[in-house]
Amino acid sequence: MAKKPAPRLNEALALRQQGRLDQAEAALRKILAAEPGHAGALYQLALLKADVGAFSEAHYFATSALAADSRSAPAHALLGRVQTASRSLEAALASYEQALAMQPRYAEALFGRGVVLQRLGRLTEALDSYAGALALEPGQAEAWNSHGNVLFALGRFDEALRSFDQGLNHKPGIALLHFNRANALGKLERFDEALAAFDRALTLAPGNIDMLINRGNTRLEAGDAAASAADFRKIIADAPGDARGYNGLGVAVQDQGDLVQAASLYERAARLAPEFADAHHNLALVRLYQRDFAGAWQEYEHRCAPSGYRANLRKDPRSVDLFERLPRWRGPGAPVPGPVGIWNEQGIGDQILFSTLLPELLESGQPFLYEVDRRLLPAYRRAFPECRFAAMDDPPAAELQSAGAALFAGSLPGLFRPSVASFGRQPGSVMKAAPERVMHYRSRLAPGLKVALSWRSLRAGRLGRSKSVALADFAPVLGLPGVQFVDVQYGDTAAEREAVTRAQKVTLTRFGDVDFYRDLDEVLAILDACDLLITTSNANAHLAAALGKRVWLLYPAERAPFHYWAHGGDHRSLWYPSVEIVSATGLADWPQLIAHTAQKLAQIPAG
Repeated sequence: MAKKPAPRLNEALALRQQGRLDQAEAALRKILAAEPGHAGALYQLALLKADVGAFSEAHYFATSALAADSRSAPAHALLGRVQTASRSLEAALASYEQALAMQPRYAEALFGRGVVLQRLGRLTEALDSYAGALALEPGQAEAWNSHGNVLFALGRFDEALRSFDQGLNHKPGIALLHFNRANALGKLERFDEALAAFDRALTLAPGNIDMLINRGNTRLEAGDAAASAADFRKIIADAPGDARGYNGLGVAVQDQGDLVQAASLYERAARLAPEFADAHHNLALVRLYQRDFAGAWQEYEHRCAPSGYRANLRKDPRSVDLFERLPRWRGPGAPVPGPVGIWNEQGIGDQILFSTLLPELLESGQPFLYEVDRRLLPAYRRAFPECRFAAMDDPPAAELQSAGAALFAGSLPGLFRPSVASFGRQPGSVMKAAPERVMHYRSRLAPGLKVALSWRSLRAGRLGRSKSVALADFAPVLGLPGVQFVDVQYGDTAAEREAVTRAQKVTLTRFGDVDFYRDLDEVLAILDACDLLITTSNANAHLAAALGKRVWLLYPAERAPFHYWAHGGDHRSLWYPSVEIVSATGLADWPQLIAHTAQKLAQIPAG
């Protein structure tokens, strides 16, 4: 007498658990030969196929299992897993929802739904789904890892670190958890701990290229460019065909001041991987530093390609997707059905920088709609009443989305600035403060030399730190007699300002009724009411320069933080005629540079 299906199914399950997959499959197919609609056998065969990556067959058997038993929550969850592997994410989400409708406390389905939601960019929902899975099965290290990755993507690095630690409490030998923990510690600038965590991850996964790359990047962020370069040289030695090694080494040697070698390394990376947008973008930036504008702008277009930099173009990446649906404007003379849409991009400093091409855009005769930061809309309209502007939004204004052709503002220099000589056409100003507000602030300031002061960038990381200095370090400047200093620094600096004014017995004027982040029209009026802005590289430098105000831009040791502040020996910015660069190789640190600035300021007549 033939065996009943249930014993045969148990036999197949036992074989699968023993790793005897061919025999397990044969046993399952024997059950189906006798009973083609056996839901359990169909489900187990789908599971077996999914585990070995045969997703097309897994999909067939999972749907067959559901045809036999549509109320099977495991079969719906398995179909969701197969659809996820096949990148049918919306279908996968529907399958997981079906499973959870039948079995709400189903940890595996909650985890799978979290994976799908994370890939769809619905991070908050993904976080909730992972949390639900962990509440049911807190020992799942993989779920803790995914939970931490979502928190990391949301910028909640402290919480991400706790999730990775929870995963390691359950499974301390997982290299990926140590790796992700190291990344979170790096974002928190706990560099010694981060590097120790990278070392632990690499002990568990020796030679892992991704881990070496991130350790090299973290060493660079920690200020150790030499150790960073050593990591990338190891990558090149171990994997000479991996372009990321050359790109990373380029960044490290560029940080050490060797632009020529950096350019050569970026070129090598781009040759090895022509679609590697980060290498092209880095090469563009080096060429901009070298004033090789003809060679830079074509490479600069790679910033829009899928890369690590693309996310910096807009706060909402979906706006970049909308932009890419439109035809590109090829420049003056190119036929366009209607106005060209000029889309804003990157941070406010870059936005202002690119807007210095507005006068030539006007002269081209091409009708256009130009997108600008909403806070600066009045200032641009005063300066260019004949232009049409749109406030920057995500998604952008409907007219920008339906323009006959479009261009990101960062592509304008490629049309109008092919050489150093072409910068002779840079305008003196591109914004205009409200005259009545300028008079208002002048009336609140004493007669004599009025100097605005800004000393900090809110940018995170190594670059942000290189552009910032403590207000207390400006003591030699603040102590000069006959100068009224006006604090225009944005951000929360009240405690720093109070400590300096109390300790050094100096007066630093601050208009406390102004929000220096949101009320940029008022900030422009304050800057215009002053005679000079002394600043590190931050948004205020661009604001004052765009007004045509006199600016002293400070950075030590001729190490310009951005290409547009680099000078060719004349200590002037090519982009902003009113900006004077205050730097020298002999002024190797901030105290030396600020002491020099104080001497320079003392030579200006107080009246």
